Amino acid sequence: MLRAALDGWQTSSIVQARSGAPVNVTLESGIFGLFTRPDYTGNPVRSGGINWATHSYNVNAYKIPSHFNGVPGDPSTLGNVGRNSLEGPDFFQWDFSGMKNFSLTHGKALQFRADIFNILNHPNFATPDGGICTSFTPASGTAPASCVRNPNFGTTGQTIADEDSSQVGTGTARQVQLAVKVMF
Repeated sequence: MLRAALDGWQTSSIVQARSGAPVNVTLESGIFGLFTRPDYTGNPVRSGGINWATHSYNVNAYKIPSHFNGVPGDPSTLGNVGRNSLEGPDFFQWDFSGMKNFSLTHGKALQFRADIFNILNHPNFATPDGGICTSFTPASGTAPASCVRNPNFGTTGQTIADEDSSQVGTGTARQVQLAVKVMF
């Protein structure tokens, strides 16, 4: 009876851990935003430290280059912030599976399986917004370039699973999946 209860168990596990993806700081955010780099004016990390659910980067650490003429990629108006100068949130997920095989008859078996995705329920946030402006005015005559600050700079309002629209697996909150399988 003890052998029947303890025999036939299997476990498996996958641990994924990686550093955050690079974040390119640009004048405007979005896929079709203006990919011109701003200038540094201070420390890019907020004084309160990193908190991915809220603001993690300091938008006031950047400014639009005063001589920016509105022409994307014009080398004479590029800011001094390097490409991919910030790092997004790290990723950590531990998935675990446990299976119990029951012998039915010769050559036939029943398997009960439990899969737990993100067993520690660790939040895995998406890459934050890297655009410092929602709109800008290029330099004109003696007036320097200016911009309307992006209130979402340095924030990520979603997890990786929300960003990728995935329902199961990588980047989701803890999920449990139960299954019974007949093998013959």
